Amino acid sequence: MITKNKIEIEISTELELSNAIRDFTNALVETTHYKNYESANESFQNDPEAQKALQEYRAQARDLQTKQMFNTIYQAEQKDLEQLWIAFQGFKSVQEFFDAQEEFQSLCRECAQVISDNCGLDYATSCGASCCG
Repeated sequence: MITKNKIEIEISTELELSNAIRDFTNALVETTHYKNYESANESFQNDPEAQKALQEYRAQARDLQTKQMFNTIYQAEQKDLEQLWIAFQGFKSVQEFFDAQEEFQSLCRECAQVISDNCGLDYATSCGASCCG
């Protein structure tokens, strides 16, 4: 049987957890790392040449993936795909986006480690793969 005190404790704990999560996310989005990431993402999204290069790379990658399934891929096609990737990475907005993304992911990994250290749970492993490493 659930007692009134147990229900109050569970509600209080859930409320505290919700508040802590809200405070944490608010603090995270106020970091320089996150703001740099958002700014770099916006610049990248608004760079038509970089977007076109990404579309060309993805189209070629899809084509080669299909060919690979049927074992009809040629080394020259693979080389062309690599050249498209190199060209894509050559755009300043792409470089800045990747750099900002790595810095923000690094911050997120550090946060996950702090959470793990304080709750006795390997947070990153428990959550599985994510965008943050």
